[in-house]
Formats: sequence, structure tokens, C-alpha cells
Amino acid sequence: MKINYTFLFSIPLVLILLMDHLFIELLSPNNEDRQGMILSMMIKGMAALSLGYGVLFFKRMSKHMKLAFGLLVVYIAALVFESKYVYGTFMVYPHVFMKVFIFTYAYFVYTYYKGNYHIQMKHVSWFILGGFLLNVLLVNSHTLSISSFTNHERGVYSNSVYMLTVPFLYFLSNYFYHSKFKDLFMAFFVLFLIFFFQHRTVWITTAFVLAVYYLLIRFKTDKPINFVAKLLPIGTVVGVLALFASGFILSIHPEIVDKIQESFSDIENYDKQGTGGWRYQQIMSYVPFIQDNFMLGMRFEGFELPIQFYRDDLNAPVFEDGNGHHFHSFYVEVLFYTGLVGFILFLLFYLYPIVMTFRRRVLTINQIILVAFISSGFVFGISYVLPVFFYGVVGWAIAAMEEERVTYKTRIQESGMRMRARRESLQKTLHSV
Repeated sequence: MKINYTFLFSIPLVLILLMDHLFIELLSPNNEDRQGMILSMMIKGMAALSLGYGVLFFKRMSKHMKLAFGLLVVYIAALVFESKYVYGTFMVYPHVFMKVFIFTYAYFVYTYYKGNYHIQMKHVSWFILGGFLLNVLLVNSHTLSISSFTNHERGVYSNSVYMLTVPFLYFLSNYFYHSKFKDLFMAFFVLFLIFFFQHRTVWITTAFVLAVYYLLIRFKTDKPINFVAKLLPIGTVVGVLALFASGFILSIHPEIVDKIQESFSDIENYDKQGTGGWRYQQIMSYVPFIQDNFMLGMRFEGFELPIQFYRDDLNAPVFEDGNGHHFHSFYVEVLFYTGLVGFILFLLFYLYPIVMTFRRRVLTINQIILVAFISSGFVFGISYVLPVFFYGVVGWAIAAMEEERVTYKTRIQESGMRMRARRESLQKTLHSV
């Protein structure tokens, strides 16, 4: 039996994925202190590895990525110098340094796959889905009930549910291009998981991903899809079955309807109710400090700044002082700590694959999935800090945009060669007859 070892090339990206709470909880269930310790060690270790790997294999990078990485290294060096000059130590507040060290994860994944581009989407998708199911079944099994849904006991973090959009797009693409019903079933199953765990930001993000995915399939591929023909027959059957099933369930648990209506009401009134109102208040608490330090951010002074976000009912800070500020918006975090300069350092690598998308006439399906996913960072980052794994996927997307152009042409050539071989074989058969 021949074993396909290409799954081993997923390991560098998997190292980034493992830092999500989804997998940290599996490593140490029901022990939050140990989970925090493991996560802290992994984040710092990967930051050192990522920076060192980028420097060591700097020559692998394209010109744009060399410039972007060089500027990031200069900025980190400037932070080290400031820390030493002002505080007498090279890294006074690691919390602040990690706001830019996390960018190096993208460069690590990108640089590795520039030299070893053998990663496959199916391995990554199944790893994510498998890890999610294990977490839900072994650690958060209490969330798998109607009462948990109606009481908003989500159990699983929003970042982890957001990660599911990668396997969702993978299975959906498999169905569109290979017409296998099991892939459509898996796509619907993953979509159901995204809905069931009730992170409203992830709902909106998934809708955005689908919109981008549709546009890229429509305009950036030579393999057009008749979405109506593909989805209407199966969608009708699934819709009818879902209607009957939901009617039965809702007749027993009518409170589900109220819960869904409440969730959509929170989305519509984001600044007044639900967690959206909470985030809005936090943002407004820090806007004056962002405005006063817009170019360079507050950096170490930001860490020392007392918590500005207060609970109205207790007139007390929401978080404890001395541990940094924990924002629920990527934009607020990066502008508060590093200002416009730090945000530009992020955009230099984040926008690169998206800009390349507009320059290409044709994209591979793998590139479409990756670009559709990373483009959702614009939306997800409004309500949450971008998760660690996001930077790994961005690095993969950049490598895919630079490497898969050759692979795509090769596949076209190979397809033509197979067609010619078949014609020659057919001609020989007819000649012998």
C-alpha cells in the first residue's frame, strides 16, 4: 500500500492552528491556569521561531515581502531600543511586543511554503473539523443541547467557530466541481455548526465570505459554475426536509424562535444591546487616546494606562489594571498600541494577496478559498481581535498566490497531454479494428 506523506507538509501551519483555544482546551481540559500557561509558552516560542525563520530564509521571499518583513524587523528593533532606553530592559512589557510579533507568524508560514509548497487544503480542513468535533464532544459536550442554545451557552470561542469557514468552503468547492453529495452534506453540516454556536459576528463574517467566494468564482476562474443548477435540486430537498424537521422541533421548543429573533435584534441594534453594545462602549472609551496618539500609538505607555472601560452598574473597571488592555476589536487594539504605523505594517502583508487577486485573470480554486477567507478579516476584526491562526492562513494565502500560478498552468498542460494520449489511443484502437 502506498502512503501519501504530503500531510506532513501541513505541520508548520498546524503549529499555528494549535494555538487556538480549540486545541489548547484539548491539551489540558478543565484547567484554565494550565491552558493559559501552555498558550503563553506556545505564543512566545512561535514568535521567536517565526522571526528567526524569516531572517534565516529571507532570500526565499519575493521583493514585496522582503520589504514588508524588513520594515517589521526595523519596527521591532525600535521597540527594543525604546524599552532599553526608557525602562532599562530590552523587553519591558511582552504584552505590547506581541502586538507586532504576531505578524511574524504570517511570514513564517509564507517563507516555509515558498520553499516547500506541498500543502493540501483537504488535510488542513479535516484537521480543523476533526479538532472542533473532538473539542465539542470531549470538552464542551454540555453545549450540545437545546437548553444551551436558548440560554446562549456557546462553550466554544468565536475564533474557533470562525475557523470552520475554511472547511466549509473546501467542502462546498468539492461539491461544485466534483458533484459528490457527501461533500454537500459536509458543507451543510459545517454551516449548521457555525449557526448552532451563535456567534453573530461569525454569522455575518460567513455571509461576507460566501459573497466574496461567489464573486471570485464568477469572475476569476475559467471553470464557471451554474449555481442554480448545482444547488436548486439538492437545496429544495434539503430545504423541505429542514422545514419539516424544524417545524417538529419548534413545536416542542418554541423558545428557539425567540432566541433567534433576539440574536438578529442584537445585530440590528449593535450599539444599544447585546455584546455589540458592550463593544461599542469599550471602543468609545479609548477613542480619545487613539486620536491623541494616532501615528505611533501609545506602545508601553498604553500598557501602563489604567483601564478606561468601566461597568456602569459597579462603576469599576471591566478588567484588572496591570495586565494590559483586552480589546474586542482588532482595529482598536492595533491603533491603540502601535498607531497608524503598526496598522500599515499589517496591511503590507495582509493586502498583498488580495491585490494580487485583482491582477490575476484566473485563480485556482485553492487560491479562491484562501482569498475569500482572509478577506473576511476586514469584517471579523471589527468585533474581535484577529485570531492567531488567521496570520498563518494569510501566510499560506500569500505563498499560494505566488506559487500556484505555475501549478495551475502545469495542470492545464497535463490535461492537454492526457487528452492527446486518449485521442492517440482511440486512433490506434480504431486502426487495429
